[in-house]
Amino acid sequence: MNLAEGLAREIRRVAVLRCHYEEVGRADKRVVVAPAILMMNVALERACQAAGSDDVIEVMRAYEDLKGFEK
Repeated sequence: MNLAEGLAREIRRVAVLRCHYEEVGRADKRVVVAPAILMMNVALERACQAAGSDDVIEVMRAYEDLKGFEK
């Protein structure tokens, strides 16, 4: 797997994870998920921009940012 494929997989994984967080937030209003969702949205936007660029450093940063999101 190369970096571009890895970034695409991480974008997909974090997008799915974000959906899980949203479901948890809807199911239990006492669970505060908005800050995590906001951080995921920012990281996903950055990753999408990096994926469309020729800047390998930004792609690597975006990839590492997304890898930091766990269940």
